[in-house]
Amino acid sequence: MIIRSMIVDDELPAREELKYLLGKYSEIEIVKEEKNGLDVLNNIGNIMPDVIFLDINMPKIPGIEVASKIIEYRLDKLPLIVFITAYDEYAIKAFELNAIDYLLKPIDDRRLSKTVDKLIKRLKDKRAEYEEKLNALINDIQNKNEYKYNKITLYREGAFYPIEIDNIVLATVEDKNTTIFTIKDKFIYHGTLTHLEKKINRDDFYRSHRSYLVNINYVEKIEPWFNNTYHIKMKKYSDNVPVSRGQVKEFKSIMNLI
Repeated sequence: MIIRSMIVDDELPAREELKYLLGKYSEIEIVKEEKNGLDVLNNIGNIMPDVIFLDINMPKIPGIEVASKIIEYRLDKLPLIVFITAYDEYAIKAFELNAIDYLLKPIDDRRLSKTVDKLIKRLKDKRAEYEEKLNALINDIQNKNEYKYNKITLYREGAFYPIEIDNIVLATVEDKNTTIFTIKDKFIYHGTLTHLEKKINRDDFYRSHRSYLVNINYVEKIEPWFNNTYHIKMKKYSDNVPVSRGQVKEFKSIMNLI
């Protein structure tokens, strides 16, 4: 069995070390090296590796977010992901519970040997089972406060842009697409509004309606509407945003609306 592998790390010495260590295994073929998550997301559809050795602590997009976006892309073949990490004991436990493999820096040769053995076995597993485990890990890590993101990378006109989450005004559904409006621009998000809500995981983002997720820091005006509901006027956004009847009570509490 030949395992087509991609190495992703922003540090050249780290990539070279892992490439050297993996060179000892006849089953491993290095088909691509990348230095950041953006390049991975731009190229993965063409390369279609079996395995990605993915550093978690990278600039532009953290490795956990790269893995999350790879799932969203719905590739014909979901690659296995080996996270390269310096995380604490809590995160390592999360990897183990969800049966996702990891390597600690500096990489130990014996530990790598076990990883290669696991990869050979896991390449025969069902995609759905692996995707479920990978999603569980991503959610576990993201829900831990110190690993919440300050940025999210969004798509527009053939390119990806890292965006400060604090600069998101709202997200809504337009023509069956999840669309995010920031203080300056408009972007497409490749996932559902519910998925985005879970990813952001911030108290200042509120689901006012099934089709709207708003950043309450940009609420400019609240107008009473029929059936004891409200319309919200947001800064940097021209249309009114509805508050559904089922959300009114929570909305009034959040906004201290008497």
